[in-house]
Amino acid sequence: MKKESRIFFIFFVVIYFIIFAKGIDLIFRNTLSLFTDLMALVSYFIAIITSLILADFTIKKIKKN
Repeated sequence: MKKESRIFFIFFVVIYFIIFAKGIDLIFRNTLSLFTDLMALVSYFIAIITSLILADFTIKKIKKN
């Protein structure tokens, strides 16, 4: 991966993760249960993986066009 592509990749990962984190925060905002805290952590982990996949897809689409 070229340096420019890597910078765009990191940029898109951060943007996608911020979007997912805002949604997760809205869902699990005022909970005081251990179960919901664990679900929030699992959701953040899934958000990281999804952000990586979406950023890779976005970079490939940009290169294609």
